[in-house]
Amino acid sequence: IGGVFEKSAIEEYVFQHNQDPINGEQLSEDDLIEIQTSRIVPAKARTSDSIPSLLHVFQNEFDALALESFELKKQMLEARKELSSTLYYHDAAVKVAARLMNERDEARAVIKRLS
Repeated sequence: IGGVFEKSAIEEYVFQHNQDPINGEQLSEDDLIEIQTSRIVPAKARTSDSIPSLLHVFQNEFDALALESFELKKQMLEARKELSSTLYYHDAAVKVAARLMNERDEARAVIKRLS
């Protein structure tokens, strides 16, 4: 099952992420198939002629916003994990550096006493 995308947008997405934007599976530019269409695009029918069609438009917009919100939350959680890990490693490095400085100072003090 595939999707139809605007060529430059999907090529850029695949170049950046190497995955299918719909299901997250591995994807390369070689996997993309170009669809040939006529240059004349028929006019889109008006969708706001009735209340049911307006409700359908609003539902689609809400779904798109909900999906975007979900993706942003997923990215935020991933960024939090990366930040937490980075802060942990930084804290450990600072502690090691402080311990080594203490050992250096103690070694200098011992050498000074023995001299």
